Amino acid sequence: HTITYRDFRFIQSMKTIQGGDFLSEKMSEVYEAYDMEILGAVRGRGSMILKTDRGIRQISPFDGSEERLEQEREFKENLYETGFHHIDCCVPNREGELITCDRYGNPYVMREYFEGRECNSGSICDLNQAAANLAVFHIRGRELYAKEGRTYAYREPGNFRRKTQEMKKIRSFISKRPTKNDFELLYIEAYDAFYRQAIDCQAMMDACDRTNIAGHIGYCHGAYNYHSVLFCGGYLATVNFDRFHVGYQLIDLYQFIRKVMEKNNYNFNMAVKIIEEYDRILPLTIEDYRYIYILYSYPEKFWKVSNRYMNSRKCWISPANLEKLSKLITDEQEKQKFLSDFCNHYGFTS
Repeated sequence: HTITYRDFRFIQSMKTIQGGDFLSEKMSEVYEAYDMEILGAVRGRGSMILKTDRGIRQISPFDGSEERLEQEREFKENLYETGFHHIDCCVPNREGELITCDRYGNPYVMREYFEGRECNSGSICDLNQAAANLAVFHIRGRELYAKEGRTYAYREPGNFRRKTQEMKKIRSFISKRPTKNDFELLYIEAYDAFYRQAIDCQAMMDACDRTNIAGHIGYCHGAYNYHSVLFCGGYLATVNFDRFHVGYQLIDLYQFIRKVMEKNNYNFNMAVKIIEEYDRILPLTIEDYRYIYILYSYPEKFWKVSNRYMNSRKCWISPANLEKLSKLITDEQEKQKFLSDFCNHYGFTS
């Protein structure tokens, strides 16, 4: 069936999109490259979600490499074979290619998608299910890694050393600026405390027993958060695998908890329930809890704000950057209380 721009038929149950590049005439050539009939469309996060006669599809701009996309396709096919279904597998066009360009040469990628809602970051019921889903993915990810027989070259979890060096360079760069804006003045004021945290965290990581890490090596999602889990009426779907890799899987759990805590004012009881649900499926040890604590102790948000500043224009600093820096400084007391409660609950000292 040949699809043209005029073939769009928007159904009542889906939000009609007014304007935008995805509905422009130039996109018709992209849609025509796929063997499907489009029945409706709704805008997603930086993408378009299509209802087709072949199921739900997502199409989005692509800024990666063909090699990485082929690796993603192969990884997802292998993951599906382990029994972890409901993932956003890559969809080739009529020519069997994963990348489709519009008339201006802009690349797009289509993936299988799902009709459902995102995980509610404030619902412990949703979050527990998402934590269980992550544990199952990690089990399948270990199985797949073992089946491939790959050799993993040890890399320090969290890349603390590199990030700390980057923060130090940024601080030096700002110090040498003759005239400093509000962001830079606040950064210099806050830097010493966060830098000490980074150094202390590195020392804790260096003192840990590396043999414990080996048991947690497998495929990682790389960006697992409440946006990556869809509730689809009877099952959960897992999406957004752009950063998948082989590595230390507990980083996925730590990142999931960190994102949830930022949304819920560092609700410690919520974090405990999430960890308990993960532990129910994939048991954790006292050393695992210690690693989660160390990962959380690192001033990740401060490093991210630093990195965003360094990669932006220095002649004009976005007010959003100053707002983010101010907020993480304000939230620091709550974070430190969370870390103290974590130590006490799981029975170890910092």
